[in-house]
Amino acid sequence: MEMTLPLVNLNTILPQLIVAVFAMAALLADAFYRNALYAFVLSFLGLALALFTVYTQWGVAFPYQESMLTINGFTVFFNSIFILVAAVTMLLSLGYAELTGIDGGKYYPLILLATLGMMLLVSCRDLLLMFLAIELLSISSYILVASQGTRWVSGEAAVKYMLTGAFASSFLLFGIALVFGATGTTDFVKIGQVLSGGGAVVYLGVGIAMMMVGLGFKIAMVPFHMWAPDVYEGAPTPISGFLSAGSKVAVFALLLRLFVGPFSVPHVDWVSVIWWLAVLSMVVGNVSALLQTNVKRMLAYSSIAHVGYMLIALVVLDGMAMEAILLYLAVYATTGLAAFGCVTYLSKGSEERLNIQDYTAVAYNYPIQSAVLSVCLLSLAGIPLTAGFIGKLYLFGAAVNAGFVSLAVIGVLNSAVSLYYYLGLLLRMYSMPNGTGEVVVIHPMAGRLVLALLGVTILVLGIYPSPLLVVIKAAVAAIMSPVM
Repeated sequence: MEMTLPLVNLNTILPQLIVAVFAMAALLADAFYRNALYAFVLSFLGLALALFTVYTQWGVAFPYQESMLTINGFTVFFNSIFILVAAVTMLLSLGYAELTGIDGGKYYPLILLATLGMMLLVSCRDLLLMFLAIELLSISSYILVASQGTRWVSGEAAVKYMLTGAFASSFLLFGIALVFGATGTTDFVKIGQVLSGGGAVVYLGVGIAMMMVGLGFKIAMVPFHMWAPDVYEGAPTPISGFLSAGSKVAVFALLLRLFVGPFSVPHVDWVSVIWWLAVLSMVVGNVSALLQTNVKRMLAYSSIAHVGYMLIALVVLDGMAMEAILLYLAVYATTGLAAFGCVTYLSKGSEERLNIQDYTAVAYNYPIQSAVLSVCLLSLAGIPLTAGFIGKLYLFGAAVNAGFVSLAVIGVLNSAVSLYYYLGLLLRMYSMPNGTGEVVVIHPMAGRLVLALLGVTILVLGIYPSPLLVVIKAAVAAIMSPVM
């Protein structure tokens, strides 16, 4: 009997292979040379090569019937975001890692491994690979949160994150088992074929519900959000931005793939549930952010509110909503990463500014960082001439166009509520100084240039988003096509 091996096309996994290989190389370099700079250079080089490889995949599709990964405009779009988020996080960590006692030799490779998990997550077309990718992302994130070993709050946040993450993973895995039991397969395309034929309804609803619980934990969706403020507060600030702009966007991209693809038929029954989850996330996130005195906790609750805005697209889920949510996710990743980057670089002596009171008149000593943070706050609030306004305009417009007017109105009202704490922090930064001096910390030039570039990007997208929209239309066309 002749044995035949499946054909393997390395083009489908080349970016992921590059990230994995360079992560291992960086860990080995740290083991032999004990030099964090070597790990940084290798990790950054790996991201650059992976980004180039991802761009070569644009316009190329691999509709393999036997493959667990897929390549199309949708995956290329999000893989580019993940790699850029990782690269910016590494640049923002320069200087910060040494100042706070982080072991850079392990810190930078772990960022690559978490990025690998995101890339596999958005490209997977099998429930088992989906679970493995989430676990790779989660375990790397747990360690990154705990990487600031000199602060007990970092370890406490990591333990909370790990326990809630394990709880969420158990729900997710049990949900996968029920979906497999109902359909007899873990392949996205085959699940969609079974459901479109009218079969598999016994355990399917429970399985999807348990998967939504597990994924809801990962994106900090109400009522599965309580871990986020503690973890964002305790984690190193660049990692807080990485979690907000990277892992949350990755899991939400997965939700889009699930409900556009294999779960498109059950989506009709889930509209009312997702509607209420969106409203609860918006209201709880914004009201809780009003009560915070810690900037990182305020941004954490703000991110929960933004999950509510994102869920609006999951309610509508038509072509217009898909274009709107891809734009919103790209804008949110840029703005969230820049906001936490500004908090990283707005140091008070050798310590970070975590209390809102510490931001009084900070703009006079840190003009660039304060200007970028102001742009981020305006964008998160949805003020015109910023990218956040364009994102919300398209998102709420898609809801109105689909007949969900009340949901769009609730979103607009919640955006108005968020103005209080966003503009409150902004006005405090530009209030008159009290006459007392402080130590001004000079941060690495690379990080400051990155922050300035992110701020300019937010403004440019708010005025001229057309080039990004062209890319998004192609990405949506790829995910909405029958072949995933």
